[in-house]
Amino acid sequence: MAHTSRDLGIAKDIDVIDQILDVDGLFLVDAGCGDLGLSKALAKRGARVLGIDPDPIQAEKNRQADVIPNVGFTQTGAQSIPVENTSVDGVLFPYSLHHVPADLYQAVFTELRRVLKPDGFIYVIEPVASGDLNDVMRNFHDEAQVRQLAQSALDQWAIPFFEDVSVLTYCVPVQYESWEDFKAKYIGASYNTQSYTPEQVSTEAVKEQFLSLGQASGFLFEQPMKVTHLSRLKTLSA
Repeated sequence: MAHTSRDLGIAKDIDVIDQILDVDGLFLVDAGCGDLGLSKALAKRGARVLGIDPDPIQAEKNRQADVIPNVGFTQTGAQSIPVENTSVDGVLFPYSLHHVPADLYQAVFTELRRVLKPDGFIYVIEPVASGDLNDVMRNFHDEAQVRQLAQSALDQWAIPFFEDVSVLTYCVPVQYESWEDFKAKYIGASYNTQSYTPEQVSTEAVKEQFLSLGQASGFLFEQPMKVTHLSRLKTLSA
């Protein structure tokens, strides 16, 4: 198994993708696609993309949105992807793997091995639970445990099945205009409706920490990120 790692400094997610992946002509699955933002960017780079997301609120928004060339959408989780065996070049999880229920991880990665071509890949983008922005958010939404569960699932159910493993780290610049901008973003995130309430986001404690940690930089935070890029499925002996 080839295992590499490197740090890319300050970078946006799509810029890292451009460094690592040539998606032109590929058929990709955007798992946990949200508003299809990444799907659109991949399609602009020549890919055909199926966005999938189990969240019913976001799914309805996607169904009502304008048609995007070379992008489709289905409301489903990654444990049940409506495609043929060995038909997908790559599956991407943009900030979404840690939202998979723990009891579904084995089924998800079994499904990915079903749909991927032998030379296919998995590309997982996950925030790291550290830094000033994380310090603010953990007042109402501490994801350290679920992110660790996601990493453990990768270690157990994904990495052993691939020939090539690359780990990339970098920091994404995250800009807010104000406290109101920060608050509106997290209150409006439909996928977190069961995780915290608007009242928990809006407390004075959260506001004070956001202002104290963000004012000096104009509310520009650096979010540490980790990408796990797995490629080329191993041929398992019978």
